Amino acid sequence: MFSRSPWASAALRLALAQGERLNALLRLRIIDFAIAVPYHFSMELFRDKAILITGASSGIGKETALRLASYGARLGLASRNRDALEEVRAAIVKIGGQAVVLPTDVTVADQVRDAVDGTVQAFGKLDILISSAGLSMRAYFECSQLDAMERVMRVNFFGTLYATHFALPHIIKTKGSMVGLSSMTGQRGIPSYSIYGASKFAVQGFYDALRLEVARHGVHVGVLAPAFVDTPLRDNVLGPDGKPWDVQPPPPFRIWPVAKCVDYLVHLIVKRKRKALLPRFTGPLLVIDEMTGRWIGDRIVKRRFPPEENMK
Repeated sequence: MFSRSPWASAALRLALAQGERLNALLRLRIIDFAIAVPYHFSMELFRDKAILITGASSGIGKETALRLASYGARLGLASRNRDALEEVRAAIVKIGGQAVVLPTDVTVADQVRDAVDGTVQAFGKLDILISSAGLSMRAYFECSQLDAMERVMRVNFFGTLYATHFALPHIIKTKGSMVGLSSMTGQRGIPSYSIYGASKFAVQGFYDALRLEVARHGVHVGVLAPAFVDTPLRDNVLGPDGKPWDVQPPPPFRIWPVAKCVDYLVHLIVKRKRKALLPRFTGPLLVIDEMTGRWIGDRIVKRRFPPEENMK
């Protein structure tokens, strides 16, 4: 057992009380979302919008493309896998939508520029950018290879930076939206996610500052930060050598369905919010974590992510 000072006990009581208040507000926000953003409103908002999605061949990017196409949006589909993109495009055409396939490696700036230009050429404008291309890595830093870590940063951060750089002039013209994907590991430090988390912290910091810079243009900048989501990315988590784990590390927390993640992404754009957390209750938990000096959260995550499960 461990002892706690009277100050720490008082801080914990205050944090818990604050958490209850935030939870009450959170429930009101959930109700507000259910009432204020009905399905038909989302359909009208996205109808005829030109949207570029990176990482559109699978996972969150693919499901977002299919959802927004069902709302009447026109999609630029970007990723390295042309065959997978063609399948997504065929599914969109089948429901009466429009999409253009744009084979793209987001770590190559010229290819990202071509994807932006291809979307604008196909649809005459660009209203929304969704940067969902990503690469996951779970390994302790001390045993990780430098080239593997650089690859994660190039895909997750520079892939978002390149897309944002080339899309921004077009988004300013339409007063549209730019959405980046962070992660719960981009909100607080978690063992074995030092590099992946760093790439997501970078996206969060980049978009936080960019949001303030372009607000005068009427541009919306938001970040979606989900926890663990049920996508193919989970089956290809890189180890310290930059290769997928032979046996993927077990998920330490609940896995959320990708459809729920897309719900939150749509809500983020419709309400022009700066951030959306999945699950929503992590907001109050992060507040409590900060107010208690993170010692509670640190104890939890260190037990959930032990070295023996994350080192080769």
